[in-house]
Amino acid sequence: MQASIGLDIGGTNISAAVCDAQGNVIYSLTRKSDYYGVQYLKNIDDIIECLIKESKAEICGIGVGVPGTVERDTGKVIVCPAFNWKDIPLKGHIEKKFGVKTFVDNDVNVWTLAEKHLGAAKDFDDFAMITIGTGIGCGLFLGGRLYRGHSFEAGEIGYLPLTIDAYKETVNENKFGFFESKASASAAIRIYHDITNKSVDCKEMFLLAKQGDEAAQKVVDDVYKYLGLGISSVFCILNPQAVVIGGGMAEEGEEFLNEVTKNVKQLIPLKVNISLTETGAYGGAIGSALSFFYGHDSKESIQTNAGCLVQL
Repeated sequence: MQASIGLDIGGTNISAAVCDAQGNVIYSLTRKSDYYGVQYLKNIDDIIECLIKESKAEICGIGVGVPGTVERDTGKVIVCPAFNWKDIPLKGHIEKKFGVKTFVDNDVNVWTLAEKHLGAAKDFDDFAMITIGTGIGCGLFLGGRLYRGHSFEAGEIGYLPLTIDAYKETVNENKFGFFESKASASAAIRIYHDITNKSVDCKEMFLLAKQGDEAAQKVVDDVYKYLGLGISSVFCILNPQAVVIGGGMAEEGEEFLNEVTKNVKQLIPLKVNISLTETGAYGGAIGSALSFFYGHDSKESIQTNAGCLVQL
């Protein structure tokens, strides 16, 4: 069986999977991004070696999703704030070490690919995939293909300056943006800690809010309001058929979806279709693996450089 490896590199965790051309997972694992401290490349190499060994599949490609700006054609990571990376030739590094054709892209772009072919966006040619976790990212699938922008920065909605308060913040490429500083999972637990001096994770904070914790309720309410502002902006600018939401915060499920949808509809009089990811926690890893077979953008057959013709 020929297969590809997919890595979804997050600011907190790295999810990895070995998949066949249909996106079926043969083997998977999750590991902390800082498993070797700041030696992130060592961690990536080690995970790939583990996947090759444990899956026992014939690996004909590797796909990697990175939380930052990626020059798709060269596979160079232009900037990745989570790892303090700048101009890292990740594609070249992996291909030199493993001798396998490698694709590198933005992490949300590859998850968007999985959602299009296997998840909630199967019937859509124009949609946005928004992930809410350590930061906030957005993949754009427009006109039947991924849209990256002229400098590969399309979908960087974490930087959206949603209110006039954004002028009070300093801006640089190695710092999280205004929107994600207000509505991401990491922002929510930071704000809760600032109020209470208590350290909890995002899931615990949402639970505390349901149990009547006033500080948690205030933080959660503000998160929903900021998400309403950001997601309504996406609908106003792009008029997509749908917005699909993934990431750790989306694991709150239907209640989360209902609150976000309500807030968006309160702000704009446009047609709004919002759903949750159907590819789950390994969506980014699966999408990274599929990026090899699908050539990133379409469902057409491609000739892999391993010599196998894959009909999709």
